[in-house]
Amino acid sequence: MERGLRKRGREGEELRHKETTSESGGENEVAGVKLEQIFKRERPQDINTESFGPLLPIAKAVDDATGGWGLSYADLHPTTPKTSVGQAFLATNFCYAAGGLALGVQGEWVLGALTEIAGIVSFWYHYSQLEFGKNRAEVRLALLIDYFTAGSALITGGIYMIQQGIDTIPLDAALAGGGSVVCLTLCWVWEFGYPYIFWHSLWHILSALTGYLVGREHLSHMA
Repeated sequence: MERGLRKRGREGEELRHKETTSESGGENEVAGVKLEQIFKRERPQDINTESFGPLLPIAKAVDDATGGWGLSYADLHPTTPKTSVGQAFLATNFCYAAGGLALGVQGEWVLGALTEIAGIVSFWYHYSQLEFGKNRAEVRLALLIDYFTAGSALITGGIYMIQQGIDTIPLDAALAGGGSVVCLTLCWVWEFGYPYIFWHSLWHILSALTGYLVGREHLSHMA
């Protein structure tokens, strides 16, 4: 009888262990699905020569490499360029114009010009996003070009920081840069409507500020 009780006790412990393991695995699986959903998108059906012209090979490469995520974008309905929220969102792109102009006036023409161009293309992309809505080739084209212009400014700023030495980056530039990355990440988590507009507006403001601070620091090292 004692052996029987022990056997049943071991069986109960094994059963509880299996249930706990199963629940834990389920939680991990749910978390995994949620993480995948951030980057999982339906593949665009409008990536063709008519939409992208000579940029088609690059567009296909981006789409293939990211599984459709790279050329997807947030649906901002019901916000449009004519609403006050849409206009305020578009206005945040002028932070790039202000930062680029300020750098140019001080003699930092390279990063200043790249920041200006990035702001213009960003305005075009987001205006198209608000005007045309979801799943439009016009918006995807603007997004692809935005990758080029924003990437050029980011790479230039990164080269400046490496040249100066990472340990010499001012605290305000590091904080602004870190904050901008957080805001950009949250745009991908909440990639719809007002949440996207809020976080992406902050990305515009903080990334423009970061570019200006990095450019200004580069000028001080060149003097």
